[in-house]
Amino acid sequence: MTVPRDDARAGFVLVVVLMWLALLASVALGAALVTMYEPAASAAAQERVRLRRAAESATTLALLDLAARLDWSALPGGGPASPFTDGGPGVRSLGDLTVDLPAETARRTCGRLTACDDAATTATTDGRPWGARNPRWRLFVHVPLSRVDGAAAAVCPCYLVAWIADDPADDDGDPNLDAPLGTAGHGVVLVRGAAFASGGAVAEVEALVAQPCRLSGAVCPGIRVQSWGTVGEGVP
Repeated sequence: MTVPRDDARAGFVLVVVLMWLALLASVALGAALVTMYEPAASAAAQERVRLRRAAESATTLALLDLAARLDWSALPGGGPASPFTDGGPGVRSLGDLTVDLPAETARRTCGRLTACDDAATTATTDGRPWGARNPRWRLFVHVPLSRVDGAAAAVCPCYLVAWIADDPADDDGDPNLDAPLGTAGHGVVLVRGAAFASGGAVAEVEALVAQPCRLSGAVCPGIRVQSWGTVGEGVP
Protein backbone atom coordinates (compact mmCIF):
# COMPACT_ATOMS: atom_id res chain seq x y z
CA MET A 1 0.00 0.00 0.00
CA THR A 2 1.36 3.40 -0.98
CA VAL A 3 0.24 6.52 0.88
CA PRO A 4 0.65 9.75 -1.12
CA ARG A 5 1.60 13.05 0.43
CA ASP A 6 -1.30 15.45 0.93
CA ASP A 7 -1.95 18.67 2.80
CA ALA A 8 -2.57 18.50 6.53
CA ARG A 9 -6.31 19.07 6.27
CA ALA A 10 -6.88 16.31 3.73
CA GLY A 11 -4.70 13.96 5.76
CA PHE A 12 -6.70 14.69 8.89
CA VAL A 13 -9.97 14.00 7.10
CA LEU A 14 -8.60 10.70 5.82
CA VAL A 15 -7.61 9.66 9.33
CA VAL A 16 -11.06 10.42 10.69
CA VAL A 17 -12.72 8.46 7.88
CA LEU A 18 -10.45 5.45 8.38
CA MET A 19 -10.99 5.46 12.12
CA TRP A 20 -14.73 5.81 11.92
CA LEU A 21 -15.21 3.12 9.29
CA ALA A 22 -12.98 0.73 11.23
CA LEU A 23 -14.79 1.35 14.50
CA LEU A 24 -18.19 0.98 12.85
CA ALA A 25 -17.03 -2.36 11.48
CA SER A 26 -16.09 -3.34 15.03
CA VAL A 27 -19.57 -2.50 16.30
CA ALA A 28 -21.14 -4.55 13.50
CA LEU A 29 -18.95 -7.52 14.33
CA GLY A 30 -19.84 -7.19 18.00
CA ALA A 31 -23.55 -7.25 17.18
CA ALA A 32 -23.06 -10.44 15.20
CA LEU A 33 -21.14 -12.06 18.01
CA VAL A 34 -23.93 -11.36 20.47
CA THR A 35 -26.17 -13.72 18.51
CA MET A 36 -23.58 -16.49 18.50
CA TYR A 37 -21.97 -16.64 21.93
CA GLU A 38 -22.63 -15.92 25.57
CA PRO A 39 -23.00 -12.16 26.23
CA ALA A 40 -19.84 -11.91 28.36
CA ALA A 41 -17.71 -13.68 25.77
CA SER A 42 -19.13 -11.63 22.91
CA ALA A 43 -18.58 -8.37 24.79
CA ALA A 44 -14.93 -9.29 25.40
CA ALA A 45 -14.42 -10.19 21.75
CA GLN A 46 -16.06 -6.95 20.64
CA GLU A 47 -13.79 -4.96 22.95
CA ARG A 48 -10.69 -6.67 21.54
CA VAL A 49 -11.74 -5.86 18.00
CA ARG A 50 -12.51 -2.23 18.85
CA LEU A 51 -9.14 -1.83 20.55
CA ARG A 52 -7.34 -3.45 17.60
CA ARG A 53 -9.03 -1.00 15.23
CA ALA A 54 -8.01 1.90 17.45
CA ALA A 55 -4.39 0.66 17.44
CA GLU A 56 -4.54 0.56 13.65
CA SER A 57 -5.74 4.16 13.73
CA ALA A 58 -2.76 5.15 15.90
CA THR A 59 -0.46 3.55 13.35
CA THR A 60 -2.28 5.35 10.53
CA LEU A 61 -1.78 8.71 12.24
CA ALA A 62 1.97 8.07 12.27
CA LEU A 63 1.98 6.92 8.65
CA LEU A 64 0.18 10.04 7.45
CA ASP A 65 2.74 12.19 9.22
CA LEU A 66 5.62 10.19 7.74
CA ALA A 67 4.11 10.46 4.26
CA ALA A 68 4.29 14.25 4.49
CA ARG A 69 8.01 14.27 5.36
CA LEU A 70 10.67 14.25 2.68
CA ASP A 71 13.64 13.51 4.93
CA TRP A 72 13.67 10.59 7.34
CA SER A 73 17.43 10.68 7.94
CA ALA A 74 17.25 11.65 11.63
CA LEU A 75 13.74 10.44 12.43
CA PRO A 76 14.76 7.31 14.39
CA GLY A 77 16.55 9.50 16.94
CA GLY A 78 14.68 12.80 16.72
CA GLY A 79 13.29 15.40 14.36
CA PRO A 80 10.19 17.60 14.27
CA ALA A 81 7.33 16.54 16.51
CA SER A 82 4.19 14.99 15.08
CA PRO A 83 1.12 17.26 15.12
CA PHE A 84 -0.81 14.39 16.73
CA THR A 85 0.41 14.94 20.30
CA ASP A 86 -1.07 16.35 23.49
CA GLY A 87 2.01 17.89 25.10
CA GLY A 88 5.34 16.60 26.31
CA PRO A 89 5.96 12.99 27.37
CA GLY A 90 4.57 12.19 30.81
CA VAL A 91 1.67 10.48 32.55
CA ARG A 92 -1.81 10.82 31.08
CA SER A 93 -4.98 10.29 33.12
CA LEU A 94 -8.31 9.93 31.33
CA GLY A 95 -11.00 8.93 33.79
CA ASP A 96 -9.94 5.56 35.19
CA LEU A 97 -7.31 5.16 32.45
CA THR A 98 -3.69 6.07 33.20
CA VAL A 99 -0.92 5.85 30.58
CA ASP A 100 2.70 6.48 31.61
CA LEU A 101 4.28 7.39 28.27
CA PRO A 102 7.97 7.20 29.34
CA ALA A 103 7.36 3.87 31.10
CA GLU A 104 5.49 2.38 28.13
CA THR A 105 8.29 3.52 25.82
CA ALA A 106 10.93 1.93 28.05
CA ARG A 107 8.97 -1.33 28.33
CA ARG A 108 8.97 -1.72 24.57
CA THR A 109 12.60 -0.66 24.19
CA CYS A 110 14.24 -2.74 26.92
CA GLY A 111 11.53 -4.70 28.73
CA ARG A 112 11.36 -2.65 31.90
CA LEU A 113 9.48 0.41 33.15
CA THR A 114 12.49 2.58 33.98
CA ALA A 115 15.01 4.36 31.76
CA CYS A 116 16.86 1.95 29.47
CA ASP A 117 20.62 1.56 29.46
CA ASP A 118 22.55 0.16 26.51
CA ALA A 119 22.97 -3.29 28.02
CA ALA A 120 19.23 -3.75 28.54
CA THR A 121 18.38 -2.31 25.13
CA THR A 122 20.79 -4.55 23.21
CA ALA A 123 20.07 -7.73 25.18
CA THR A 124 18.83 -10.56 22.94
CA THR A 125 15.40 -11.84 24.01
CA ASP A 126 12.46 -13.60 22.38
CA GLY A 127 10.73 -10.29 21.78
CA ARG A 128 13.90 -8.38 20.82
CA PRO A 129 16.05 -10.87 18.91
CA TRP A 130 18.27 -8.41 16.98
CA GLY A 131 20.71 -7.52 19.78
CA ALA A 132 22.47 -4.26 18.94
CA ARG A 133 19.85 -3.67 16.23
CA ASN A 134 16.89 -3.93 18.62
CA PRO A 135 14.40 -1.07 18.05
CA ARG A 136 15.01 1.97 20.24
CA TRP A 137 11.47 3.22 20.20
CA ARG A 138 10.92 6.97 19.93
CA LEU A 139 7.56 8.35 21.08
CA PHE A 140 5.93 9.86 17.99
CA VAL A 141 2.13 10.08 18.36
CA HIS A 142 0.26 10.36 21.66
CA VAL A 143 -3.26 11.72 21.87
CA PRO A 144 -6.69 10.73 23.21
CA LEU A 145 -8.94 9.39 20.47
CA SER A 146 -11.50 11.98 21.60
CA ARG A 147 -9.24 14.78 20.33
CA VAL A 148 -9.16 13.23 16.88
CA ASP A 149 -12.80 12.22 16.56
CA GLY A 150 -15.42 12.47 19.31
CA ALA A 151 -17.85 10.03 17.70
CA ALA A 152 -15.16 7.36 17.39
CA ALA A 153 -14.14 7.95 21.01
CA ALA A 154 -17.72 7.27 22.10
CA VAL A 155 -17.30 3.76 20.66
CA CYS A 156 -13.76 3.32 22.00
CA PRO A 157 -12.80 5.76 24.80
CA CYS A 158 -9.10 5.05 24.52
CA TYR A 159 -5.68 6.70 24.27
CA LEU A 160 -3.61 6.38 21.11
CA VAL A 161 0.19 6.07 21.00
CA ALA A 162 2.63 5.38 18.18
CA TRP A 163 6.39 4.93 18.25
CA ILE A 164 8.97 4.85 15.47
CA ALA A 165 12.37 3.17 15.36
CA ASP A 166 15.15 2.36 12.95
CA ASP A 167 14.62 -0.74 10.81
CA PRO A 168 16.23 -3.74 12.60
CA ALA A 169 17.73 -4.72 9.23
CA ASP A 170 19.49 -1.35 9.04
CA ASP A 171 23.17 -2.09 8.51
CA ASP A 172 24.85 1.23 9.37
CA GLY A 173 25.39 0.54 13.09
CA ASP A 174 23.60 3.73 14.22
CA PRO A 175 20.05 3.22 15.59
CA ASN A 176 19.47 6.98 15.70
CA LEU A 177 19.97 7.58 11.97
CA ASP A 178 18.60 6.08 8.79
CA ALA A 179 21.13 4.01 6.87
CA PRO A 180 22.87 5.81 3.99
CA LEU A 181 22.00 5.09 0.37
CA GLY A 182 23.26 1.69 -0.72
CA THR A 183 23.13 0.26 2.81
CA ALA A 184 20.53 -2.27 3.98
CA GLY A 185 17.63 -0.52 5.66
CA HIS A 186 17.98 2.79 3.82
CA GLY A 187 14.68 4.71 3.73
CA VAL A 188 12.88 2.25 6.02
CA VAL A 189 11.49 2.71 9.54
CA LEU A 190 9.47 0.61 11.96
CA VAL A 191 6.19 1.98 13.36
CA ARG A 192 4.24 0.57 16.28
CA GLY A 193 0.79 1.89 17.14
CA ALA A 194 -1.06 1.11 20.36
CA ALA A 195 -4.46 1.81 21.89
CA PHE A 196 -4.87 1.82 25.67
CA ALA A 197 -8.22 1.36 27.42
CA SER A 198 -9.39 1.19 31.03
CA GLY A 199 -8.61 -1.92 33.02
CA GLY A 200 -5.14 -2.25 31.51
CA ALA A 201 -6.38 -3.37 28.09
CA VAL A 202 -4.02 -2.62 25.20
CA ALA A 203 -3.75 -3.61 21.55
CA GLU A 204 -0.73 -3.03 19.29
CA VAL A 205 -0.07 -3.05 15.57
CA GLU A 206 3.35 -2.86 13.92
CA ALA A 207 4.21 -1.74 10.39
CA LEU A 208 7.43 -1.61 8.40
CA VAL A 209 7.31 1.37 6.03
CA ALA A 210 9.61 2.69 3.32
CA GLN A 211 10.03 5.74 1.12
CA PRO A 212 10.13 4.21 -2.38
CA CYS A 213 11.89 7.20 -3.94
CA ARG A 214 14.67 7.23 -1.37
CA LEU A 215 15.38 3.57 -2.01
CA SER A 216 16.53 4.62 -5.48
CA GLY A 217 18.37 7.73 -4.28
CA ALA A 218 15.65 10.24 -5.17
CA VAL A 219 13.71 12.43 -2.74
CA CYS A 220 9.95 12.65 -3.14
CA PRO A 221 6.85 12.29 -0.96
CA GLY A 222 4.92 9.10 -0.33
CA ILE A 223 5.45 5.86 1.59
CA ARG A 224 5.00 2.16 1.01
CA VAL A 225 3.77 -0.17 3.78
CA GLN A 226 5.94 -3.27 3.47
CA SER A 227 4.41 -5.24 6.33
CA TRP A 228 1.55 -4.79 8.80
CA GLY A 229 0.44 -7.02 11.65
CA THR A 230 -0.74 -7.39 15.22
CA VAL A 231 1.85 -7.51 17.99
CA GLY A 232 1.25 -10.65 20.04
CA GLU A 233 0.65 -10.66 23.77
CA GLY A 234 3.83 -10.75 25.81
CA VAL A 235 5.96 -9.19 23.06
CA PRO A 236 7.56 -5.95 24.31
